[in-house]
Amino acid sequence: MATHFPQALTMIVLTTTLSFLFGNHSIGLIYVFIATAAGQASIGWVNDYVDSNTDTKNQRTHKPLVGDSLDKQVLRLPILIALLLSVPFSFLAAGWVGGLANIFAIISAQLYNLYLSRTIWSWLPYAVSFGLLMLFVTQSSSTNLWPSWQVVLIASCVGVIAHLFNALPDLQMDKASDLGGLVVWLGKPRAVFVITILSIVIIYLLLVR
Repeated sequence: MATHFPQALTMIVLTTTLSFLFGNHSIGLIYVFIATAAGQASIGWVNDYVDSNTDTKNQRTHKPLVGDSLDKQVLRLPILIALLLSVPFSFLAAGWVGGLANIFAIISAQLYNLYLSRTIWSWLPYAVSFGLLMLFVTQSSSTNLWPSWQVVLIASCVGVIAHLFNALPDLQMDKASDLGGLVVWLGKPRAVFVITILSIVIIYLLLVR
């Protein structure tokens, strides 16, 4: 539960499937799976670790660290192991460039966890990480294959939309707890408007490719 399992599983399936569709039909696909799973696990665990005190204070009982159902200190070793695994398997999966792209995508997500999640810049790590994801995926198929700028921009827009959708259900709780974030700053109507605009941008980029 502390990995944010539905979101993590979605990213693992999405990344592995995209790698396969881009032509990765070898053992490298397993490396993509492991690198992505390790990265996503570390991201989810760090998120809950950092937010544990706030989640307990606000009685977010769906979080496993709330009410001491899971000791936050128990997460330290799994976080370290997941981060260590993500590095070599990123390079095994996609070479130096693609591997670095995945590592920087993980770093971007961890910056969200540690510093940006409660600021107006909460969207930025999602845009960066999703954009880098496409470089990782294409390079995992062939180091001679590069994503177009349109593909990277589409992925970044999808990342921001995912962030907004993920934050909307907690909007009132975050606002009542005086917690920041782009969705709290925007409010629901403007957040939905931004989602609509970004969706139109995605459709336009898909049509003009």
